[in-house]
Amino acid sequence: MLFNIFVVLIIAVVVFVILSKRDKKKSKHQYSHMVEGAKINAKKKTVHKPINAEFVGDKPEEKTQKIKEKSEAPEDFLAFQVHTSDKLNEKQQKIIAEINQSFRKPHPLLLPLTQRSFEPNELFELIKKDTEMTAKVLNAVNSPLFALHQPITNINHAIIYLGVGQVKSIAMQFAMQQGMEFTDKNQNDAYQKLWKASYLASSFCALVAKEMGEENPAELSTRCLLSYLGDLAILSYKPSLAGFYLDDFTLFERTKVFQESMGINSAIVGKHLAKQWQLPGALESGIDHSILPLTSGSVINELSHEQTRHVLLCYLSCRLGDLVSFNGLSDVPDYDEVSYEALGELEFYYTQENIQLAGFDKINAVIADEGFKKKLNKIISKVNADI
Repeated sequence: MLFNIFVVLIIAVVVFVILSKRDKKKSKHQYSHMVEGAKINAKKKTVHKPINAEFVGDKPEEKTQKIKEKSEAPEDFLAFQVHTSDKLNEKQQKIIAEINQSFRKPHPLLLPLTQRSFEPNELFELIKKDTEMTAKVLNAVNSPLFALHQPITNINHAIIYLGVGQVKSIAMQFAMQQGMEFTDKNQNDAYQKLWKASYLASSFCALVAKEMGEENPAELSTRCLLSYLGDLAILSYKPSLAGFYLDDFTLFERTKVFQESMGINSAIVGKHLAKQWQLPGALESGIDHSILPLTSGSVINELSHEQTRHVLLCYLSCRLGDLVSFNGLSDVPDYDEVSYEALGELEFYYTQENIQLAGFDKINAVIADEGFKKKLNKIISKVNADI
């Protein structure tokens, strides 16, 4: 009798293990299929002609409709919605608290660096108070990235030569890096990619904002830099997620997985971290809205005209930074506008629709300019050579 019971128990355990493995394999296969499908569709898009040339003469609403009809985005992307920070349940709030508590405290200089614009002498006085920060900034400006003919030996010289915005951006990079040392190789590699993407996004935004005639290019550049705070915090909190930054996952795929597994995304985490650190309200809001352009109409419906313009500017800069850091883009391709058809990436699927609704068409002319592309490529070339 006991022998029969023992046999039945063994059979039950074996069946349970087999079914569990099959379910896991099935689940993994389904997700892998979704990811692979998105990549295949994206690759197909790269052979399309620029839509500016294809839809010349169309009214904005007609052009948007044709873009939608022409594009073949996955159904799960078209149905996707970005979660926002104003609709969090108790479980989501708990996860955010755990992530933020596990993240290192910011460098003392981070808050004053984000609070306002600086005159050259004011930035010099602020940075020189911190010996370690001074050394790091000087090491950075003397790196191959800036290809200096003569070494820069003091912060004041660096500010005069590179400008307030550039030196401030470098200092903020190091302020964000405090305590970000990982023993796990994948985690550290993922961090390096995020660091590179944030630096590029900040540099791109400063350049685009200046070309667009924005009043505060340096502040928008700062916002781009801080838009990666949530990703850094998530990576620090859960090292097992490093693969989502290393294995060619898109922003959409990462965001979808994070929302399904934790109920939150990097923008929500970054927003709450900025609030916890008492960063300026404009930066907190900018981080909160940083990935809204991933979906249709969200930016236009909820934000003011100026906010929309700034969110789109930062979003495009960050996504271009991602293309270089995560996708290995070595130079800006020949395109008439930043769009899904031109770049073949889902992150740009709604870009032209949002640009048209915001009346922000000027940006297409700026990014299509050959001289501007050369400036972008120069930044990419220097960063790729140094990082």
